[in-house]
Amino acid sequence: MNLVLKSTCIFDSISDTPFAGYIEIEGNRIKDVVKGETDKYNNPSMYEVKDCGNKTITAGLMDGHIHLFLGSLYNATIDLYFTDTEEEAAEKLYEFYKDRDDEWVLGFRWSNYRWPDSKLPSKESLDKYFPDRPVIAFNDELHAVWVNSKTLEICGINKETPDPQGGTIARDENGEPTGYLLEQPAMELVTKEALDVSPEREEELIEGFINMAHTKGVTTVGAVHVLRIMKNEACRRLEEKNKLKVRVFFAPHMEMDIDEAIKLKKEYTSDKLRFLGLKGFLDGTPLGYTGYMVEPYADRPGFRSEPLVDREWLYEKSRECYKNDIAMRLHACGDGAVRMALDAFEIARKELGEKDVRNTIEHIEVIHEDDIGRFAKTNTIASIQPCHMLMESLEKHPIFDMMDEKRVRLSWIGKTLEKNGAQVAFGTDFPIVDLDPVDSVYRAVKRRMEDNLPEEGWNPQEKFTVSEALKNSTIGPAYMMCMEDKLGSLEEGKLADINVFSRNIFEDTDDMLSTETVMTVFDGEVVYDKL
Repeated sequence: MNLVLKSTCIFDSISDTPFAGYIEIEGNRIKDVVKGETDKYNNPSMYEVKDCGNKTITAGLMDGHIHLFLGSLYNATIDLYFTDTEEEAAEKLYEFYKDRDDEWVLGFRWSNYRWPDSKLPSKESLDKYFPDRPVIAFNDELHAVWVNSKTLEICGINKETPDPQGGTIARDENGEPTGYLLEQPAMELVTKEALDVSPEREEELIEGFINMAHTKGVTTVGAVHVLRIMKNEACRRLEEKNKLKVRVFFAPHMEMDIDEAIKLKKEYTSDKLRFLGLKGFLDGTPLGYTGYMVEPYADRPGFRSEPLVDREWLYEKSRECYKNDIAMRLHACGDGAVRMALDAFEIARKELGEKDVRNTIEHIEVIHEDDIGRFAKTNTIASIQPCHMLMESLEKHPIFDMMDEKRVRLSWIGKTLEKNGAQVAFGTDFPIVDLDPVDSVYRAVKRRMEDNLPEEGWNPQEKFTVSEALKNSTIGPAYMMCMEDKLGSLEEGKLADINVFSRNIFEDTDDMLSTETVMTVFDGEVVYDKL
């Protein structure tokens, strides 16, 4: 018996407006898309028809940028984002873990920008609650950790420990580590042992993530490394057990040898688990003053930060990957890092010729006006996370102190890139923000802060329409993953990954955040159903 979904609001990610009709599923494929009324499905012995009323049906939602394993850990632990002080965050950790026997205490998403004077945290507040248990709490950008004395002791970090290249161990006036470590080279000093769990635990955590993703209508993720953690082996074990019920397109660290990357490309080729390319970090983030800038920060004269990799090394890596048809996904938040990434891609294309290698730049939190048109010229995909611009309010946004007015207008853009020919793909960067495609769509359409202001949106020239934002959450990531022939739109013959929202998402966009997913179909199977 074929499943048929009926709605007055089907958005196929091809046209710009939804239509009334039916989606017929046979096996793991979309067999037919019918616009308008039909009596074709009146036979209950052949078709199971689910009438969705005016609820919007879309292709399965695709999150182009997540950190799969850290997100799976976040899903099983504690969120510290909505805390008003360092003390409250430490206490919240204690309340969550006081009756648990976990070897390591882990927390996620604290933000010192939400605390008085944006003061960075220290080990003392954690020591009060955890004198004998190691603690690691990741900040909301996944670019810093806050640890206690026990963690520093276990990991052998003391006054004599030098800062690793590209990372910082914060110290007090006596040179002692404070418990704050900035950027991945420093974070890796404390995270390696804590994140080393058994294969059984890896699978359990990832399954928990998959179940949560189904409640959001997410059927495909672009899993990119952070701290060189990938877990593609765990995903393969789940796939072999028919438990990988979300498609994972993964990108491990770009420092790996090219032969190893080629091997992964050959070994991981299924429609559920596939090697996507190599991910690299060119800088940190402007809000942490580690974003590499073309011109100095407005509030730090003469300071532009530095790239995390050698420029010539990057250019050679770009040539090497391009030669072997391996895409690169480069984290570049500052406009200097964005330019460096574009230069690397451009050099490879000029020297080796034009071909369909879909390189991507991640985040693009600030861009120089001279580089906007270069995305289309180099076939570079703009991976955008609409929720990254969020603060409690626009008045509390630190970007206005860090950047001049011109650069503020070119911060967290999206629509301008699309207008200039760039292919845009949305993601959340989970667990940096929640795995919530509706929130991404809402912020892209409204460009409002957490207080839902300004009403007209911040830099409103960067607003997308609802249909554009949905396409950037479906067919856009499908293109990035070289899967636009199988995923990302509701068309005959495509894989049956489908999302059903709880309402017509095109109506009353001010109330969009009340929208939830009520049904998720993955590979033809109903994996979540609250219809």
